[in-house]
Amino acid sequence: MARRGLVLFFTLGVSLQDWAKAGFLTREAAYFRRLAEHVGPVTFITYGGDEDLVLAEAIHPIRLLNNPERLSPEQFLRRAPALYREVLTEVAIARSNQIKGSEAVLAARILAGAFPVIRGGYLLSRFTTGQRPSLRLRFGLWRYEARLFHRAGHLFLPTAEDAASARRWYALPPRRLTVLPNFIDTDHFRPFPEIAPQPGLIGFVGRFAPQKNLEALIEAAAGMKDVRLRLIGDGPLREPLARLAAEKRIQIEMPGVVPQADLPRLLAECDLFVLPSLYEGLPKALMEAMSMGLPVVATPVHGSERLVCHDQTGYRCDDPSPEAIRRALVTALSQPDRRARVGAAAREAIRAGYSLDSVLAIEVATYRRLGLV
Repeated sequence: MARRGLVLFFTLGVSLQDWAKAGFLTREAAYFRRLAEHVGPVTFITYGGDEDLVLAEAIHPIRLLNNPERLSPEQFLRRAPALYREVLTEVAIARSNQIKGSEAVLAARILAGAFPVIRGGYLLSRFTTGQRPSLRLRFGLWRYEARLFHRAGHLFLPTAEDAASARRWYALPPRRLTVLPNFIDTDHFRPFPEIAPQPGLIGFVGRFAPQKNLEALIEAAAGMKDVRLRLIGDGPLREPLARLAAEKRIQIEMPGVVPQADLPRLLAECDLFVLPSLYEGLPKALMEAMSMGLPVVATPVHGSERLVCHDQTGYRCDDPSPEAIRRALVTALSQPDRRARVGAAAREAIRAGYSLDSVLAIEVATYRRLGLV
């Protein structure tokens, strides 16, 4: 009997509960249910303990295998392929969800003969450029990725720039690599014409961490008339950001992490969406806002630049400084008619290249070309 099906190894240390808390369990489960229609039964192997089993019904008919002994992430990474070897011998494809933890798919080939596919939401070695790492760290990441990529059967990366970097740095032949973007549920994240945007309300979704550069956004908003911020998410900088906003006399809302079901309507009330990050991969929060037809403001960083064509699908800051962010916000807020056209163009761009259907078609076509389905 021919092998069918796919096992997805979660990112190192990530549980199904983590997906639920981050608000994208429903979105990801929908994608893999659709993928199962083409590749056969899908199984998730997660790092969570018994708490993940509570969510098994939420991902049905996807099978859930967890970390029953609550091993550390590093221990479970090493032991999971052997623990679930019987399952892996039945499937055609072992796929990672990110580069971190993809050693498991390589072990699945050795132990069970499953075809190993590494999917990266970003190149680790390229993503760190925004963090100014030491040469030693950069070299370590290059060596780590080189070892993984040369042993993988196939590699998925989210942008053409990532793919070009991987081919150049690791001498990978083009046939071993496919550009597979992040996807957006464009039916869920859609325009809401019945909801009138609140003038001056600027939205953000993401983790309250240094990468997102939210201090600069608050500094940028200081002194702007009738501007309010709606920062959706959570993270270690929540309290410092609230204090800074109070100091700068900025009206700010922090509703916390919002379920995917409720997020579109909160965004629809915003006049603008802003992502002021210092570095990004291919940011889903930005894509979701664009899918809704929201005019967006983004800093000129990898990932965001791929999505935002200045004055066409959004507004691009000159740099991540408060001054540059303020200029972009002022420009966008002062052009209501242009802003509406930019938002409409942004939605069409996301629908054309980043919808669930378009991304799913790329993944399925790749497996067919490889003879796996």
